[in-house]
Amino acid sequence: MQTITASDIKQNSMRLQEALRDDLLITKRNKPFVVVMDYEKYKLVEKYINKVANDETFRAISNLENDTDVLTYNSKEQLFNDLEL
Repeated sequence: MQTITASDIKQNSMRLQEALRDDLLITKRNKPFVVVMDYEKYKLVEKYINKVANDETFRAISNLENDTDVLTYNSKEQLFNDLEL
């Protein structure tokens, strides 16, 4: 993934066209700010995240109904680490 600054985007909109070939990470004050990616790729990522969330929700409800230990996450990073993403 490429990384560029918000000011660079303002100065050179051609960089956005490069996002069509590769994801683009825009930084602001040297910190990740926004990612620009192909819409079809975004839809796939969104679909996967929703599926994972739905699967985890279903499992949690089943665990509650069966009175078993419930797996909970305090952050999305913990979930993604467990999923090895």
